[in-house]
Amino acid sequence: MRLSNILFLLVLLSAISLASLYLYQNIPGEEIELKITNFDIITPPHKVSENTLVNVSGDLVQFFPNMRFNHNNLTFFINSECSEQKKERMETAFSIITQETEIVSFTSDSEENADILVGCSFDSYETEKNVFIAGEGGPTKIINLSIYPLILRGKVILYNESSCDYPITELHELFHVFGFDHINDSETIMYPYSECNQRINPEMIENIKELYSISALAEIYFENITASKKGVYLDFNVMVRNEGLIEAKNITLEVYSEENKIDSFNLGNLNSGEGTGFDVKNLKLSSKNAENIKMIIVTETGEYNLENNILELNVKE
Repeated sequence: MRLSNILFLLVLLSAISLASLYLYQNIPGEEIELKITNFDIITPPHKVSENTLVNVSGDLVQFFPNMRFNHNNLTFFINSECSEQKKERMETAFSIITQETEIVSFTSDSEENADILVGCSFDSYETEKNVFIAGEGGPTKIINLSIYPLILRGKVILYNESSCDYPITELHELFHVFGFDHINDSETIMYPYSECNQRINPEMIENIKELYSISALAEIYFENITASKKGVYLDFNVMVRNEGLIEAKNITLEVYSEENKIDSFNLGNLNSGEGTGFDVKNLKLSSKNAENIKMIIVTETGEYNLENNILELNVKE
């Protein structure tokens, strides 16, 4: 056989081998469902750590444990219908909480932007859905997040002029705005019926100090995922949620195959309590034999817990 023919045959066999390898690697095969190897993270993050949660006693209860605003400098608006005496007493109540907690402060703002609205009549403000007002004060807009239920707005209604020198009623309703319920102790501010000798329960001040000393962060986690592999191609549907106190910005989902980053997807921003989901079809893996796939959520915003940002998938049956 001539040398040229031998060389041609060798080239042809090499081409056939390469083509066969390419087809083996790239033609979709039987669909295999992927299994999550760290399934315990696919749950809402009910707590961050024992050191970041406030332990409310049996006597001191919030409507939802650890509910709070996501900032310490709160704003208020006092309706013009309120008398000068009521305005002064309400402002005194704000000053007392500022002095006692040394971490929460209050400044006046417009009715549209204020965190706390103060009115002085039955029809001061419309009653809204999901209102947690106890008596004449309380949080009126909340997001019931799993770590720190988020207070978006609160209201205080002051009906009658008070005869007490100390702003008992005003503090009582203001502590309702912070989420505190009544206490069965006639000497404390949060007793259901007011008396002029009542004072602030020190435990409430300590609870506010603890809660508001914790930075307001985001908390992104995988809410749900389904995934399957067909040969060298990956299909998946993923749900991501933010259970943190603040917006998570510039979220990216990175996908790794055998520790090699193969793609990334921009998820945008997520406000507190919001989730997003999307489908990806025919994402090419590093090889047909790839067995270990990892997904990582990345955001430029600080988070309470980074462990649940990583999802591991395995194709082994």
